[in-house]
Amino acid sequence: MRKLFSILTLLLIFLTGCSSGSNYEFTIDTPPTYNGEKDSPIIFKVSEDGKPIEGLEIIANLEMAKMDHGEIHLNLQDKGNGLYESSVELPMAGEWIANIEAEKDGESFEKAITFDVDEE
Repeated sequence: MRKLFSILTLLLIFLTGCSSGSNYEFTIDTPPTYNGEKDSPIIFKVSEDGKPIEGLEIIANLEMAKMDHGEIHLNLQDKGNGLYESSVELPMAGEWIANIEAEKDGESFEKAITFDVDEE
């Protein structure tokens, strides 16, 4: 029993060391719009304590909050000043979720953001 407890304690310590301890805040700076069969820009803003964060590698997986239209995979480009941009062709307007995976200097961060897409 002690061995099992020791192993679980070590595993917990290891997993805690792998989690993000950052205070990065991810927000939607420019939400995409639905406009038929055209791409629309989507821009995320990343900051920590109000200061823009640059140099992240970010992937966002978009999915509708209340309907199943599959998942849309985006690679975001660092545009400087904490802004990360991509373009996306969405199947419809409504409530969407961006599941964000970011990495910097070998440290990974995850965040989910809910946002509304309006029809253009």
